[in-house]
Amino acid sequence: MTGNPGDDLSGRTGCHRRAPEERSSYREIFAIGEFRAIWSAQVLSCAGDQFAQVAIAILVYGRTHSPFLTAFAYALTYLPPIAGGPLLSGLADLFPRRRVMISCDLLRVGTVGLMPIPRMPFAALCALLFCTVLTSAPFSSARTALMPDILPGDKFVLGSAVGNITYLASQILGFVAGTAIVGVLHPNKTLGIDAVSFGISAFIVLFWVKARPSPRRAGTARPTLWSVSADGIRIVFGSRILLTLLLFGWLAGFYIVRRDWPHRTRGRCMAAR
Repeated sequence: MTGNPGDDLSGRTGCHRRAPEERSSYREIFAIGEFRAIWSAQVLSCAGDQFAQVAIAILVYGRTHSPFLTAFAYALTYLPPIAGGPLLSGLADLFPRRRVMISCDLLRVGTVGLMPIPRMPFAALCALLFCTVLTSAPFSSARTALMPDILPGDKFVLGSAVGNITYLASQILGFVAGTAIVGVLHPNKTLGIDAVSFGISAFIVLFWVKARPSPRRAGTARPTLWSVSADGIRIVFGSRILLTLLLFGWLAGFYIVRRDWPHRTRGRCMAAR
């Protein structure tokens, strides 16, 4: 054998040795301007939904003095994601996702802005609340669909984790902060601030998120919303794993409604007194 055996060994092993892959950090994803913009819009959107739910519960009780109608109005906030979410989420696959997010925010500016009108009929108030929560489905769908374009590679995993943490935190902190704000301000003023927050969210997406074309391929006919939703339903119900996860999600949602709804409604009614 010629040469240095140690050099030969190191040379052979060096050919098969790979440098450890660098993993992205949370600091890196927040250094991306588009992600900061889309995350800020998510924070404002989630907080706005929670503030609207709290303010409407207290506003309805103040106008009707009926715990039943207050509970009914609050229960409407759980219906839109189940009834219209699977259908309207397909809008993110038909139109530019940035445009979908801006349109949803502007629509919520209008619906929330109309809620504080004096002597608003109870049915109209419930309809406005239903539409406000309903638009959160296409907004979230468009935001999630934009994430792979903004965060390539493993950055997408971290970005998704930040989005999930933000949503879960808003479910807790949003109610606490919303109750505190309503306790200091009148529900009408809280709804006015809520409408402004949706406008700020639309402004952020408009100026700090890049415009991208529609996800459908050029030269192809635009599919209908029904066909896109039907394809999604077939995919979910055709997979045992996806169907199991969906059923667990529904079960958890109904459990939360059953356990949490009476306590929150009773607490808000006592606070309104």
